[in-house]
Amino acid sequence: MSIVEEKDPFFKVYIKVQSDPPPQKHQFEIILGSSIASFFVLFLFIGILIFLFWKKENAADAEEYYLDHVPRMTTRYSYGDLQAIIENFNKELGGGGFGIVFEGTLTNGTKVAVKCLDGYGQIKKSFLAEVKTIGSIHHLNLVRLVGFCDEKSHRLLVYEYMSNGSLDRWLFHKNPKMLLDWQHRKKIFLDIARGLTYLHEECRQKIVHLDIKPQNILLDKNFSAKVCDFGLSKLVDHNQSKVVTNMRGTPSYMTLEWLSSVITEKVHVHSFGIVLLEILCGRRNFDS
Repeated sequence: MSIVEEKDPFFKVYIKVQSDPPPQKHQFEIILGSSIASFFVLFLFIGILIFLFWKKENAADAEEYYLDHVPRMTTRYSYGDLQAIIENFNKELGGGGFGIVFEGTLTNGTKVAVKCLDGYGQIKKSFLAEVKTIGSIHHLNLVRLVGFCDEKSHRLLVYEYMSNGSLDRWLFHKNPKMLLDWQHRKKIFLDIARGLTYLHEECRQKIVHLDIKPQNILLDKNFSAKVCDFGLSKLVDHNQSKVVTNMRGTPSYMTLEWLSSVITEKVHVHSFGIVLLEILCGRRNFDS
């Protein structure tokens, strides 16, 4: 008995054949082109790094020159001196969005509040804005900047000490012993109004604070109110009626004028009005 195998007439066979290698000259051109492209990318990367370093150095030099040449500049402290003044960060008074505040004592016995700014980028802008705006101006209803420190990554601001702290601790509480009478409340909002009037009308350039709220109003031992924290402030020439800037401040105290990003110093009319209502009512305008 024989077995006959039927073969498929449509059966196909595929054979993989290695192609001939490219000529030696072609390989050399590929290697040469790849090497030149790699060196070009490397030199471009090094050039960008050098440019960024140069730009950073120039910015640092410009900042140093500015801090050394602001008229009536306040005292410049070393980081080590301020560590001793605030007893190595032992007496914390409070904190905010940009840093923590510590109590300290100068060598002459004067009490101060030292604000330690944490971070980079926005912190540097806040530091320079603070020094630029209130480093060379003085008013009874503005917290006085006593000095500062700008050493490597350390940026600290030294203010006069305000023994009664911020206004919010006297408004938003349930302790009857800390209740402000009407005479004190009237004095406080008049002091705030005087400080804002000075910023808008009596400075060489108008200073728009942009973050008026009870937390940025400090009270001294006599309950005189002083505006503080100029880290978000904007300088405006007197011949300017409006200024374009990015939105900044605390949302519950901001006016709808911010929606256009074109503002005037009148943004403070809205903020001050809200603070006035909070002083009168003893309640926050927004409480979650």
